[in-house]
Amino acid sequence: MREKEANNTLVDVGAHQGFFSQAFAQAQWHVVAFEPERLNLKALREKMQEFERVVIIPKAVSDSESSAQPFYVSEEHFGIHSLKPFHSTHEFAYEVETVRLDTTLASLDINNVSLLKIDVEGADFLVLKSFDFNRYKPALIMVEFMDDRSFANFGYTHHEVVRFMKDKGYCTFVSEWNPIKEYGREKEDSEPHVWVQCAPYPLNHEPAWGNLIFVPQENRNRFIKTLDHYLSSLEFAKKTLWLRQVIKKIPGAATVHRQMTYS
Repeated sequence: MREKEANNTLVDVGAHQGFFSQAFAQAQWHVVAFEPERLNLKALREKMQEFERVVIIPKAVSDSESSAQPFYVSEEHFGIHSLKPFHSTHEFAYEVETVRLDTTLASLDINNVSLLKIDVEGADFLVLKSFDFNRYKPALIMVEFMDDRSFANFGYTHHEVVRFMKDKGYCTFVSEWNPIKEYGREKEDSEPHVWVQCAPYPLNHEPAWGNLIFVPQENRNRFIKTLDHYLSSLEFAKKTLWLRQVIKKIPGAATVHRQMTYS
């Protein structure tokens, strides 16, 4: 194991069934994953059982600690369980314990956080406010936002989150998606979400939803270069998709293509 990999830590708040955490666990990162919903928690534990450097905490995260917080579950959509009911399919399911990030990470003796990801269906800012920025300075923080949801239930918009993070020394990029047509259903195909762009904050309009990506101000130019490279690669992949599909269908075509590309 490389030393750099051994020292990297992902804190995944709203880990769901571990789709995000698993990729980092496979890369030998230390992972601290929070997931309070019982069925998703079971799937998360099954997915992570082979990794030794993963800690799973079956609690919700907020800016205050509580031993009994109402929790709402949707039986139709497995990714929108929340501390507040915002969807017609939400029903009160049970009470969960809420914890703060600062005290929880300190109790685990976490000395470094490389990446912080927060996706908790509207309560994201509350989670962020419980993080100890005096102790940790992640290289990247990713927070979901949807103003219609967060303002109605928790009284904030993404602009307030950006101002908060600016005071912490971070600049902001907005990964924007088109309005959601349908939330995902477990083991069922649904209409995919449509990604729009990733651009520096602020946009020239009010985005429907997406992710706020926070980078330390001193790393802004480096992130822009990395982002440009990634988006260029993505565009190239889209343009050459037809060629890769043809190559798969013609026997021997893949070998010929590799020889032409690398000769």
